[in-house]
Amino acid sequence: MPSLDTVLLPKVFPSELLSLGQLLRNPLSPNADTYTKGCTLVTDDDKAHVAAEAPYSTIVSLDTRGRFDVGLTKYLGSRFHGRTTTLLSIEAAKLEYHALKNATDVFKRVTADEDARAWIKNMVVHKTPCYFVIGLQVLCAADFKRAVLKEGGAGAYLTLPLETTAQIPLHLKGEVSVDRFAKSTGMVSGVFGVQVQRLRGKIDLAGNPTLEGDASWRWSHQRVKGSQLEEDKVLNIKLEDVGLDELVELLRRDDEDDDDDDNE
Repeated sequence: MPSLDTVLLPKVFPSELLSLGQLLRNPLSPNADTYTKGCTLVTDDDKAHVAAEAPYSTIVSLDTRGRFDVGLTKYLGSRFHGRTTTLLSIEAAKLEYHALKNATDVFKRVTADEDARAWIKNMVVHKTPCYFVIGLQVLCAADFKRAVLKEGGAGAYLTLPLETTAQIPLHLKGEVSVDRFAKSTGMVSGVFGVQVQRLRGKIDLAGNPTLEGDASWRWSHQRVKGSQLEEDKVLNIKLEDVGLDELVELLRRDDEDDDDDDNE
């Protein structure tokens, strides 16, 4: 079964934009500030084999920007903000779930590469949060329809074809903006949900760690004041679980930055 911590993405993203073993600044906007070289180190033996849910169907609500309301995928189809909420019905051939059996082991392999270390160091220097992809939900051949709640139907709904001008939250290949959408024609396949862990970084003196990290490497030299001695410093990185609110806040900040850019 899919992890209860899998988070619904604001859009369906192409599979090439999200992979197990990926490092990224914002899991809900995977098309920018990301490191993907380490994904090639993930082998089939690293993946948990979970049976696909076939067929798959659910109801999702849209936010004021026309994107999926971000939330835990375990709640899909059961929570709506009101009768005025825009709802979409999803009927898919299947929903696949891909996950790392041992995220720490894969993370150690990824961060053994100097390029990965440089990417993480840049994030730490700028005090930017970064995350490691450990699970994905992938929609296969999904059809979208408009869903309308029935009056007095205790949550029952009707499905209607989308208008030809309607758009669905689908990130098109090559687009940079997270707020671009696709027309409603054809079947849709792509990454639907993501599970990540946060990288917690701590710079310590070598041999005196204050954080028991899952990976560590030399950071720099530090000259001891008043002497010619130098002490090595190391960067310790520990993988930690992430709450939904943290990811929603990341998306909100990105939205504010985009709005500020549009107003300039």
